[in-house]
This record gives sequence, structure tokens and C-alpha cells, in this order.
Amino acid sequence: MTLIAATDGSSLGNPGPAGWAWYMDEQNWSAGALKESTNNVGELLAVLDLLRKTRGAQEDLHIFADSQYVINALTKWRFAWKRKGWKKGDGKPVANREIMEALDAELERARKMGRKVEFEWVRGHNDHTMNERADSLARGAATAIQSGKTVNEGPGFSRIGQGGADSGGSDEVGPAGEESGLSAKSDNQARATSGQEAKPEESVDEMDMLFSFDELASRSTYIHRGAHVTEHRLQVPLDYSNPNGRQIELFAREVTLDKNGPSTDQPAIIFMQGGPGGRAPRPGDFKSGWIGEALKTHRVILMDERGTGLSTRLDALTLSEFTTVKDQVNYVKHFRADNMVRDAERLRAEINDGKKWASLGQSYGGFINTSYLSVAPEGLSAVYFTGGLPGLISVDEIYRRTYRATAARNEVYFQRYEADQQTLKDVLTHLDTHEEILPTGERLTPRRLRMLGLMLGTTTGFDQLHYFFEGPFVSVRGEKRLNTQFLDMVGRQLSQGDSPMYAALHETIYAGATPALRGQATSWAAERLLDEVGAGIPEGFAPKPDYRAAGSVYLTGEHMYPLIYDEDPALVPLRELAHALAAFTDWEPVYNPDQLANNEVPGAAAVYFEDMFVPTDLSLQTAQLAGIRTWVSNEYQHDGLRANGAAVFQHLQSLLAD
Repeated sequence: MTLIAATDGSSLGNPGPAGWAWYMDEQNWSAGALKESTNNVGELLAVLDLLRKTRGAQEDLHIFADSQYVINALTKWRFAWKRKGWKKGDGKPVANREIMEALDAELERARKMGRKVEFEWVRGHNDHTMNERADSLARGAATAIQSGKTVNEGPGFSRIGQGGADSGGSDEVGPAGEESGLSAKSDNQARATSGQEAKPEESVDEMDMLFSFDELASRSTYIHRGAHVTEHRLQVPLDYSNPNGRQIELFAREVTLDKNGPSTDQPAIIFMQGGPGGRAPRPGDFKSGWIGEALKTHRVILMDERGTGLSTRLDALTLSEFTTVKDQVNYVKHFRADNMVRDAERLRAEINDGKKWASLGQSYGGFINTSYLSVAPEGLSAVYFTGGLPGLISVDEIYRRTYRATAARNEVYFQRYEADQQTLKDVLTHLDTHEEILPTGERLTPRRLRMLGLMLGTTTGFDQLHYFFEGPFVSVRGEKRLNTQFLDMVGRQLSQGDSPMYAALHETIYAGATPALRGQATSWAAERLLDEVGAGIPEGFAPKPDYRAAGSVYLTGEHMYPLIYDEDPALVPLRELAHALAAFTDWEPVYNPDQLANNEVPGAAAVYFEDMFVPTDLSLQTAQLAGIRTWVSNEYQHDGLRANGAAVFQHLQSLLAD
């Protein structure tokens, strides 16, 4: 069973005679009044009295409130306030501190008892029966004390018969009918004619409520297989050049093996995930892999980069709020590495007391780290890269290299599994003349099938890819068809449904990346370069090859083509946006080569010799520019951190220790 109550406060003048009340039913309600106070105080005291009166109850408590100030203060802001000694982000004291501390104590008491307390916002004066009754009782209490009459304090809580004994003592904040030493002025400066209620829906200074970093932070904690996990949610600016503009949500997990929970006395390392569009790892056991290795010496911060995971997500649904493609572009352009760095800096200020931390970047996460060294190196104690030191040249030059690296991986694959070349040609020939439908509903085309080549760049990708081609056909009533298992495997591998941001933003990560590249559009670089097949781009990538010829047909790699926006159901709604992004030129640089040349942050990088995603020669050039120590290895493919994360991270640490 769950107890359900509504709370409300009322001030006649704001400040002025004030009342508060909570209401369950006619046998269970309470009210009180202050000679002069505010809506905020009334709203808070109603919740405080409800929590105290129901202390003895074992049931969970669901509270309806029409004050977003109260709900945000108690479910989000109080955690950051408490950590900072009940001060706001600007260093000023929190308003109504005595009541806030008392409420915090009651909510912590309930949490330790295993009692769940939930808040649900309802719109005031909108025919919500319980809220209307609480409002009437609070207003009646305020009117009574204004006119010198006795306040009807109500029956209290008697459903279980335990509330009365714990209903409060002389040492507690806010006894009915007294001013209780509370300031009559609050952070709300609204005024009304004497004797009239003034109750704005948002009864808190709007700049503080909407845009204060500290006050828009919340957290929750739990134990997961012996690891102490704290989940952080905070609001950050979409556009840091307009910090008081639109806000988006940032989510991060902070993990430590310290049984006492996170402490800034322990060094921290933040992880930058690959992609773009990859959410932070969600392992079944935090003590395994590279995370387990890092936890031996660090708190590990797993941030869902903007656009991913539980941070504000980018996909067709969330972008549908914008009525024009231009508006979508102006929104999406802020989901780049430089702003991910600024998000990390906000997070560092919030949970690391502003102390420096290390950063580990995998693949595109290394691109973010390079931006970190360019934008905010003062936040870093060390920086690590695994397959992710970017080239600082044009997308065309980068893709010419990745096409050649992908061709080399094709050759190695088809040397290992020779029969798969003919099987691939047979499947492609079949798709040219037969309609085969993927489980997601679209027709599988030859060029899209060739995008399976993305698997060639991972440690186990060769073997996994071979399993696709070990028996793709089945005969149905004498007709040759692709079997449903093959189509299911292909569909799951090719769909961008889980991370549409990966496809939508992929070429944009190279657009205008440095000041020298400013103003350059990508213009579908991967597609354009197919015009160079036979003249710099290997013949095997011809988009319409002769499958009967003796030459090899290659699978393509990390190259996004316009066709996927016509074929992948997850991307079809983003077609116009994708074309607009390919033509967009007003990109802010994310790397500063001059700053990188003067880098003083110690760094170490794993550079994979056969990496088909991030060109090895360009990684080494960037490492030399920024003074990053390198470990060049052919022991792993691009996913070395996933394949043997503990060993890779140990090796990188040893590079900096030498």
C-alpha cells in the first residue's frame, strides 16, 4: 500500500500571513500558519509536517505538489547544496536553510528505513481534487491567522495510529502559529495587494532555478557487485556561448571500490566513449576489464556524452520537435567534441571539487580527448588514447587512407576464408535480382550488405563475419532464397536503430575540425571518393562491380553513404537533416594545433598498426605534435581496449610511469 497526500502553501501578500496544509482525506490532514512568511516556506512546511506526522507508517508515500520549486529542491538540488555546506553554485546561502536541512533529515530517515517517498507535480487550480483541498486548507489557515482567529490544525494522521506520538517537538522547525525565526523574505520577490494571495507557479528566482548548475544536479547511489555506484544528472547549456539559453541533460555514473563511497581524495579518471553516438559502458561487473584495472587506483567516471544514453538523446523522435531542417541543424551542430569537453568540465566541477582528473578515450573518445587538450587542458592530470588520435587534415585525405586500410583488411580476410569471396559475390548477385526483406522491413540491397565490412576492423570480427557467410542460402519450393537467420544477423548488424547519431554525425566529426579547415563541407566524402576508384581508391570498392569478373569485391568499412538514409528505417526520418549536415559549413573548430604543440599534459596512446578506422600515420603525427607517448602494436585491432582492456590500460599507465 502507498499513502497518497497533497501538500500546498499559501501566502497573502508573499510575504504576508501564510498557511500550509497537507491532505489525504477528511480524517487525515493537517494545517498550520505563520504570521508573516512566503509561499515557499508554506509549501516546504507542508511537506515537512507530512513527513513527520507519518514517520511511524511503513507504507511508501506519494506526494502531489503544485510547486516545482519544492519538488526540484527535494529530489535534485539538495544533494549538491548539502555537499557545498548548504550553499548554491554562486556561493550564496540556500534560502530557507533550516527547513531544507530538516526536510533532508526526514527524507534520509525514510530512505534508511526503506520507505520510498515520491513526488508528482500537478498544476495548481486545475481541478485536482486533493490539491484543491490542500490549497483550501492552507488558504484558510493563512486567512485565520491574518484575522486573529484560531487556526484549525486538523486531525493529523491517524490511519495507523502512530503519527501523533512523533508529530514534532519544541526543537523542530516550524511549529504552527509561530514565526519560528524564519525570514519573512524569500528568493521570490513577487508582491500582491495586501490580503490577496500571490502564488506564482514558479516561486523561486528564475535564473537560479533554470540555469544554476549546482541546483540542477541530482544523484542516486547503489551497490553493484561490490562497487559503489553514484548516478549523476545535471543540466548543461546546449550552447556554451549562451549559458542561460536552452539546457540539456547530462548523465554520468561514478564508480569506486571504496566502501565509504566516492571521495575526491581518490583520483578520478573519466572515460570518453567511441562513436560518435556511443553511450558509456554498462558492464555486468565493474571489476572486470579496463574498468576493474582503473578502479584499483581511481574513481571511474562513465559519462553518457551528449546525444547518447541517458543524456539528452539525438534520434528521429527527439529531433521531431523542430519544425524545420534548419532548426535541426542549428541544434545538432552543438553535439560535437568541444561541447562534450565542456560538459565534462561542468561534471568535473560538480563531482571532483574542481580537481584535475585523467581522461581515457577509445576511438572517437580519443578525438574528444584531443579536443580536451585543445579546449580545457587545465582540467587534465593525464590523458590516454586507445585507437583514437585523430588526423588534423581534411576528411578526403583521411578517407583515402581508411579506404586503403579497409582494402588491406579485406585481402587478409579473403586469404583466410577464400571461399567467402565467391559466397559474397553469389549473395550480391542474388540481391540484384531478388527482393529480400530484412526483419526491420526494408529491402536489403547489395551496397548496404557490403557495409558489413565494418566488422573487419575488430579483433574477433573476421570469425564473426565468416559465420554470416557459412550458409546464407536455403531452397524454398525449388527457389533459391536467403535464409531468415542470415537476414536477421545482417539486419541486426547493419541497423542504426540503437545509435542513429553514429551515422548522422559521422562525417561531421571531420568537418571544420581545425581553424585551417574552417568553412569546408564534407559533401558526402565517402560517396564522392568512390569516383576515384582505380585512381587512388582500390578497385574492389567499385559500387557496381561485375560479380562474374575474377577481381575481388570488397566490403566497405567505416564509411557512411547517402543510401542508408533511404533504406534504414531508423535513418529515413533523418534524410533531409543528413543532406543538410553534409552541406553545412559553419562548424566551430574542435582542435587547436597551436595549443596541441604547446601541450604540457602527460599522455600515452595505443596506436594500432593495422587500424582501419583511424589512420596510423596520422595518429603518430598528432602524437608527435602534442608530445604524446605512443605504443604502436599489431597485437590488437581497433578494439584492443575491449579485447584485453586491463592489459592495454596497464601498458599505457606504464608508459607514463617510465
